[in-house]
Amino acid sequence: MYLFDEASSNIDVESETDVMAQIHQLAKTKTVILISHRLVHVADADRIYVMDGGRVVESGSHEQLLSTGGHYAKLWAAQQELEHYGKKVHA
Repeated sequence: MYLFDEASSNIDVESETDVMAQIHQLAKTKTVILISHRLVHVADADRIYVMDGGRVVESGSHEQLLSTGGHYAKLWAAQQELEHYGKKVHA
């Protein structure tokens, strides 16, 4: 089992891409627990646990958590908006 706690924090985008690719490759054959505030890194996980105040408040797959409209769905929408901020073409 491998545990990664914010493995992509404080590194440049190129290094982040490489690190996450290695973690996802490792997860194909090993148990990986990945702690991340960047939800894009956990979207492909078999199971996602959402914590609030030190407690698990939601769990499920990415699709399941988006469909409930709870904490995860709201955080996902906010992060997607930030990721695309300034990239939108204004007509």
